Amino acid sequence: MRAKRLVLIGAALLAVLAGCSSSSETRVIIGAGTTLVDSQLMSEIVAAYGEVEPDVDLSVVGLSSAEAIALAEAGDADLIITHARESLGEFLTQHSESVRFDVFASKFFIVADPTISLSAASVEDAFAAIAEQEITFVSRDDGSGTNAAELAAWDRAGVDPSGASWYLRTSTGMGATLQVTDQRHATTLAEHGAFIASQGTLSLVPVANTEIRNPYDLTVVDVGKNPAAMAFAEWLTSAQGVAAITAANVNLFGEQVYAAP
Repeated sequence: MRAKRLVLIGAALLAVLAGCSSSSETRVIIGAGTTLVDSQLMSEIVAAYGEVEPDVDLSVVGLSSAEAIALAEAGDADLIITHARESLGEFLTQHSESVRFDVFASKFFIVADPTISLSAASVEDAFAAIAEQEITFVSRDDGSGTNAAELAAWDRAGVDPSGASWYLRTSTGMGATLQVTDQRHATTLAEHGAFIASQGTLSLVPVANTEIRNPYDLTVVDVGKNPAAMAFAEWLTSAQGVAAITAANVNLFGEQVYAAP
C-alpha cells in the first residue's frame, strides 16, 4: 500500500509540473496536508491569492505531513504546510535555508458511530475505553499529522493498539478514512475541517471532551530558490492573509475552523 501511495504522489506531482501555465507566470509548488485539501481550504486560499498576484501559479499537491516533508527534502516543493512538528523540527535542524511560520490551527476530535456510547473526560480516557471495550477504531496510518497525533494520544493513554483485532488501518487520507469509519460503524480521530467537509455523507458524530489542538506550520523550503514562495508565505501570515483565511472559513464552514495563531 505504501509503495502504491508513493507512485500516486509521483503521478500527482508530475501532473502539477506538467500543468500549463503561461510563460509569464511564476510557479510555486506547495505540498499541503490532505486535510487542508479535503476541506477545500487550500482552494479558497489559492483563489484569494490569485486576486492579489494573478501572475503567480500556486500548484498544490495534497500529501500527508511525512510525504510533504519528504518532498521538501528532495527539493521538489517550494513550500509545505504541515502539522507534524516533531518531524518538521528534524527537517529544519538539517536545512538552515528553510524558514518556518505559524500559519493557523484547527483541532482534532474523536468521531464515532451514533450507536456507540463513549463518555470520556479527555481523548486519552476515550482511547482507554475504546481499547477496553474493543470498539473498532480506524487509523489513517499514513504518516500524517493526524496519525502522529493519534499515536501520541494512544501513548499518553498507556495503550498499544498495534496488532489488536479492533484496530484497522487505511493508509489513506482523512476523507477516505472517515468513509471507512462510517461504513464499519466505528471510531476514528478526525480533523475538524475535513470532518465538516464530509459530514453530509456521514452518520458519525463527535465525541465530547476529546479535542486536541492542531497547529499548522508553513515552511519555505529554500528562501533563496524561489522568491515567490517567500512572498506568498509573508502574504498568508500578514493581516491581509489572515483576512483571507477568515473569509475562507466563513465561506466553507460558517465558523472559524482554521484560526490564525
